[in-house]
Amino acid sequence: MTWGTYYFFYDCPECGKKYRCSFEDMSEDTFGECPDCKVQGTFVGESKDVVAGDTRFADYEYV
Repeated sequence: MTWGTYYFFYDCPECGKKYRCSFEDMSEDTFGECPDCKVQGTFVGESKDVVAGDTRFADYEYV
């Protein structure tokens, strides 16, 4: 059984972009960085924080 990809959710302190990074990319040097500004984002949650019916992370872009 698979649970799918595990995500970490971030907000960019520079441009305000909302984005998510997958656990599989954690070893990348740019993990957690905003894809536009290249600054480290502010961690706001992870997949374990999402419960059925929760939509607060629905608009976070996949990077």
